[in-house]
Amino acid sequence: MTPRNNQEIKGNLQSRSLAELLAEIADAQFDGSLRLAHENYKVIIYFSGGEVVFAASNARSSRLFDILLREKKIDQFVLKANPNFVNDMEFAKNLVAQNLFTQETMDGLFAHQIENILREALNWKTGDWQFSHLVRIKENIRFQINTRKILFDFAHTLFENETLERFSGKAETFTLAPPFSNNFSPNPHEAFILSRFANSALTLDEIKAVSGLPEAKTLQILYVLWLGGFLVRRNWDSLFSQELVEMIRSAKIELKKPVFKPAPLKLETLPSKPETIETVIEAEPAEAEEMTLDQYLAQIKASTNYYEILDIDPKCDFTEIKAAYFNFAKRFHPDHFHKGTDAAVFQQIQDAFAQLAQAYDTLKNKDSRESYDFKIRKELAKREEMKAAGISEEKFSEEEQKDMATDNFDKGFDLLMEEAYEEAMPYLARAAHLSPDVARFRAYYGKILSYIEKQRHKAEQELQTAIKLDPNNTTFRLMLVEFFIQYKLYKRAEGELNRLLAIEPENKEAQILLSDLAKK
Repeated sequence: MTPRNNQEIKGNLQSRSLAELLAEIADAQFDGSLRLAHENYKVIIYFSGGEVVFAASNARSSRLFDILLREKKIDQFVLKANPNFVNDMEFAKNLVAQNLFTQETMDGLFAHQIENILREALNWKTGDWQFSHLVRIKENIRFQINTRKILFDFAHTLFENETLERFSGKAETFTLAPPFSNNFSPNPHEAFILSRFANSALTLDEIKAVSGLPEAKTLQILYVLWLGGFLVRRNWDSLFSQELVEMIRSAKIELKKPVFKPAPLKLETLPSKPETIETVIEAEPAEAEEMTLDQYLAQIKASTNYYEILDIDPKCDFTEIKAAYFNFAKRFHPDHFHKGTDAAVFQQIQDAFAQLAQAYDTLKNKDSRESYDFKIRKELAKREEMKAAGISEEKFSEEEQKDMATDNFDKGFDLLMEEAYEEAMPYLARAAHLSPDVARFRAYYGKILSYIEKQRHKAEQELQTAIKLDPNNTTFRLMLVEFFIQYKLYKRAEGELNRLLAIEPENKEAQILLSDLAKK
């Protein structure tokens, strides 16, 4: 597991199961997101006040259209009439607009989908996870999920030997959790152990003594009651210490404050308490506080490596890296610029912050920083070799830029597949900007722009450019067809389908779409 800080935490499912992650996030009442990766599958879970409010998976079986088909709530004709069915939100919106489902029914279907995603991921024994408290789901995409019931049911599927391994030592204590609304109840053995608790904490030995059950069975019941939300667990190897919880809550509040320039603080006015994120930032030199937005964007654009992005010395320690990142985040986080900011400028701010976060994410970890430093040294050595061979600096920069564009595209594409559109946008935009002659980059940048009504003209331009760069690519032409249909430009969609079929006459998807358009 990576060093604990208030920005994000990473680990693997072998040492910290998803069930425990969900229970701890619920106990801490965090907002944020949890990303999971297991083999070829990826899941992202969003939280509000510790409760799961949304989840998405790249597994076909977890997509809305596949669920509806399996449950025979729709048929293939509905899919043909909704070419954007792989986008769950847009598909749901269209189904409601077509009076095929009520909004209430659709909300229930989404809750069912999210619960299935959670139940599937709870069975993963291997994989990686990453929690960030800064990521937020939109207000209009929130569903009522009974997370504790899902955890309670899952805990009952575990064998005694599995739960026995999840206890760290005799110092652990358990207390009754505050009453909460639920639609599930403990079984008689579980209810009996719950009745042994009063208002005081009990140690593991005390619980074993009053349970009257074998030790393994007692611990299994404790684990079930904790995951189910009936008990509070203390003095164990918790992922979120009380100090970390307070730091995250403090940072969350600070990020939501409007931008302002604080009055200079004298040393004697600083509170006599342990250093916090706020005091680290306030202690920065006055010059850093005076940087304007234009200067910040210019610095990010001109930077050639992560150290320059954060404006720090390559030999600095982690404290300086953290202070530099939070100093920039406090003043230039995109959340500060939502209102009254030109769309083009706001896009630059988002792109810049994505680079800033990527720099911090790499440099804050010892292993990834060492790998990055090694990469820089390799690039410098390669630069010297090319110089000695008479190859221009310009040529080297072009190759470097291509690599950077590919890295950004890969990250953006993964996020797009997870339907994390806002997060994917800056990566795909950067890939298209760095390598404007790569048709694939332009096509997918156009695709993600197409989800934004105000960007429809830019989206079409990107898709048309991709087709000009790769005229025989039927995938890009189908993207353009979907765009035309999305905005009810049926004649243009028909013309594009005819051009596609001239290239690939046996393309079944194009044939079906053309047949459907003829009926409109």
